[in-house]
Amino acid sequence: MAHRIARPRRPLAWLLAAAALTLAALPARLTAQTPDQPNLIFTISGGISTGPSLWTLPRQLAVVHTLFGAEWDSVTLGRSLVTGFTATLGATYFRSPHLGYSFEVGFFGLDSQSSCRGLGPWVADSSHVNQYACQYLQGDINRGDAVGFLGGLMWRFTRGGTQPFVRAAIGPAILGSSYVEEEAPVILSNGGVEPVYFLADQNHRELSWMASLGAGVMLPLAPGYQLHVEVRDLLVSLPRPTGPATDTSLIAHDNVLPQPPTGMRLVQVPSITIGLDVVLEKKPGHRY
Repeated sequence: MAHRIARPRRPLAWLLAAAALTLAALPARLTAQTPDQPNLIFTISGGISTGPSLWTLPRQLAVVHTLFGAEWDSVTLGRSLVTGFTATLGATYFRSPHLGYSFEVGFFGLDSQSSCRGLGPWVADSSHVNQYACQYLQGDINRGDAVGFLGGLMWRFTRGGTQPFVRAAIGPAILGSSYVEEEAPVILSNGGVEPVYFLADQNHRELSWMASLGAGVMLPLAPGYQLHVEVRDLLVSLPRPTGPATDTSLIAHDNVLPQPPTGMRLVQVPSITIGLDVVLEKKPGHRY
């Protein structure tokens, strides 16, 4: 009779120990498999913004020439920001998983609306120049913008997938129009057109500065692309009159334009932008 060779049986404890070691090693292996980490992101975005009242002058004298010489009307003037459009190009470089350096060039629409109201009866002149000029300015939209060059820091709370972030930046800005001048074209009784200045801005300031504080989220769309949504507060320094033009004798007799004293005011401009991120460089995640 043939004898069977007895095979040694592995104790059940050994099998359980091997299974436990395998399960213990699995989470470590999964943890080591981190997602890809975008390092360099190019962003193009657009959005809308709005803003507050910029300034108000309770009383400004306005000269009018009559048969009896120079006489004066009084008007209340003001300017407020209205809804505008923004467009930006930016790049963010992440040297670490969460902290990135952000650079941005932006066009920020800062349109404003004038207000004008006469104080008391208008001086009687043949063309009613101040009355018509004030009516023209009431509700008139002044096109305005600022081109900003911003640099700062971005912090993303996660890497890969949905990435919420906060960002802060600051830089110089170029202003495209005056936020002080109040001028209106008036048709005279002889058919001609004359510009009427309630306020002039002969020393229009073009260089200013701005800062941006924002928070948003980057959402994956396709390999190499992300949706970029951001809400931000734009802080921009804009010129404003600090008082009325008061040199009335020169204005009346020497045709000098009414130049008020001016200063700068820091204005808060809330905005929301939606854009597209293009991931130009990606650091592969670990696979071990």
